[in-house]
Amino acid sequence: MYRQDTRYEQAPPPRRRRRRLGKAKRAEVVLGTALAAGVIIAVGVMAWTSVKGIPSESLTPSSSTPTHSQAPVAVAVAPPSDWKLKFNSAFSGSTLDTKVWATCYYWSLSGGCTNSGNNGEEREWYLPSQDQVRGGVLNLVAQHQPTEGTAANGEPKTYTCRSGMVTTMPSVNFKYGFVQMVARVPYGNGLWPAFWLAASDKKWPPEVDVFEHWASEADVGVYLHPTDGIRQGGRATADGNLSKGWHTFTLLWTKTSLKWYIDGHQVLSTKTAIPQQDMYIVANVADTSTAANSCSGTMLIKSVKVWQPAA
Repeated sequence: MYRQDTRYEQAPPPRRRRRRLGKAKRAEVVLGTALAAGVIIAVGVMAWTSVKGIPSESLTPSSSTPTHSQAPVAVAVAPPSDWKLKFNSAFSGSTLDTKVWATCYYWSLSGGCTNSGNNGEEREWYLPSQDQVRGGVLNLVAQHQPTEGTAANGEPKTYTCRSGMVTTMPSVNFKYGFVQMVARVPYGNGLWPAFWLAASDKKWPPEVDVFEHWASEADVGVYLHPTDGIRQGGRATADGNLSKGWHTFTLLWTKTSLKWYIDGHQVLSTKTAIPQQDMYIVANVADTSTAANSCSGTMLIKSVKVWQPAA
């Protein structure tokens, strides 16, 4: 489905843009809206709840359907008691620790990069200068500014957007973990910020989207792109404006399940097609528009942490 970029060992991970419900032939549902509260939709062998904070562990339609009277309830989200903190990246000082964080995808052959595996939907060119550390916070800065880069065929190309991304490839790779990021998400025309896990063997799939967000919408996407089978997940309504204050995005990944949380609300879970391989972290601000008012915003990241089972 995705064009092979001949510069790369494999095609870039094809971060798929959200499609409207009813047009995608995938397991995608709208989660957490007021009209959908109290309804659990089962797709294939997966189920999730329509009310944040009332998780469903069922792999078939649940008999304990939430009702309209049940308000969303935040829960204390913590790693299993016997897991240990293995990665803790607080952003101190004034420069990014490039021994831990790379500023482009692994296939980058120059000082910048983009993801050409998304059917040409991404309009940004990532540059190290757009990753800025100050006040204990990493800033991934998207700016609408003509920027020279290269196209998938290696030819020179001018991008309308320059932006920032970071990845732990190759320094930090792990299998299973309690992964947590505290961040502030930019809202704006064309912006597509995300926090996700990609496969360390440089193949796609699998991919786990802890969250991705589009423009100024009220909801986010939470997805599993499994090695086998259809995409799982859907859209979850955030509890408040993610561009204001600090928000916590969490993924609990075990051998048998994946669970997603936003600010203490469980928004998705699955026990189907769980990745059984090393993965690494990516955080980025992509852009999908060339309009004059697009590509303007900053994702602020206060911390990224990973707990793992004790050896």
